Amino acid sequence: MAEKNTKEKIFDVSIDLFSQKGYDGVSIRQIAKEVGIKESSIYNHYNSKESILESILNYYINEMLKEEAPVMQSGEKLDMDFEQFYKEGSDRFISKLSEEKMMKITRIFLVESYHNEKIKNFVKEAIIGYAIKGWEDLFELMKEKNFIRMDADIKQLAESFYYYGLFLLYEHFIINYPEDDETFLKDFERRTTAHMKLLFNSVKIDLEEDDGENNNESSNEGHIRLEKEKDYSKVENLVRDAFWNVYRPGAYEHYIVHKLREDSSFIKELAYVIEKDDEIIGHINYSKGRLDLFKENRYGVDIKVNEGSGKATVLGPIAIDFKHQSHGYGSKIIRHTLNLAQKMNIPFVFVIGDEDYYHRFGFESASKYNFFLEGTDFDEENPFFMIKIFEKTFNDFDYDKGIFKNPKVFDVDEKKVDEFDEGFEYKEKKVLEGQLDM
Repeated sequence: MAEKNTKEKIFDVSIDLFSQKGYDGVSIRQIAKEVGIKESSIYNHYNSKESILESILNYYINEMLKEEAPVMQSGEKLDMDFEQFYKEGSDRFISKLSEEKMMKITRIFLVESYHNEKIKNFVKEAIIGYAIKGWEDLFELMKEKNFIRMDADIKQLAESFYYYGLFLLYEHFIINYPEDDETFLKDFERRTTAHMKLLFNSVKIDLEEDDGENNNESSNEGHIRLEKEKDYSKVENLVRDAFWNVYRPGAYEHYIVHKLREDSSFIKELAYVIEKDDEIIGHINYSKGRLDLFKENRYGVDIKVNEGSGKATVLGPIAIDFKHQSHGYGSKIIRHTLNLAQKMNIPFVFVIGDEDYYHRFGFESASKYNFFLEGTDFDEENPFFMIKIFEKTFNDFDYDKGIFKNPKVFDVDEKKVDEFDEGFEYKEKKVLEGQLDM
């Protein structure tokens, strides 16, 4: 190993002395004496004791950021198991922190932040502020990818995690000092991992799939699985009951579900049911609509550049049994199938419905992206027509305006619906306030 030059010796000695006696408790004279040089010689390398401190703090940050931790990286690694993803970042942080010089610097800024304004600002901005912003960005990305609930408080999650780790550092370097560093680091890894798991489990969406042939999801709160042919009759009755007299006298939605299964627009891989106590209590469908894309030429005329047939996926109908509504079953099946849609490289999903309800799943007004529902006013925002973007594939689209058309099977003949209804138990059609077809 090459012998250290004078500047390096000053740097290392200063770290040792500052960590043992505190920044204010060390003089330039003491540093020079420990290095074995004249006091005046220090000024050949550093302008002041404060400039030595600045170089120490800069060194710490540069070392920590030499390899950007996964928490600060793009979302690509989030496709792996979260615990493995977190462990990569944790292992890297602990490996860097375990270096003797880094441990000493950590103690310096933790102790000195109490009364040194420069170090206090360093801790607030470069240590706490930077880390919490990184965790907020990560949790926000996890929300977009349907890994955690849409109602999760991102800032609270970030602070709850990071401040716990910071407390453990204070506990070691101040309260328990001098404690064995190696023992502390092992305990630090165990405790922060357990804490992170506790936080993550409190907000995560359980979207893990079984290895069985049915591609199932099980839990005490409902069992999600692909729809089977034997379910058709039960599903149609469920959908009919859920929509009866809601939007119009009677209902069309059960007929649409029936006809979709025979239509080329139907996405069979996303037709799911949710069961509770062996009873089907919910159902969801997805299908392929048509999206015509337009580019404006230099004369301001919209020219069709691409017919987006098969590219525009639409969610619905979705139905939850009346007695099981408002218990989270709809949210569960929506999040599950949206996650699957993303894995199928579907670029985006449209939905027509209640904006307050669908915002929790990451849906936004489609007009924000210049997508409009056929037959609506393109100059006015339609809050009921929404889109959820899966960014990885969305950027491939080059357009100025898009017009979405539902699958043709959504256009129903009322007489055929009435004929289809003859196979169901009689229900009275009623004209009610709030219906669309009053």
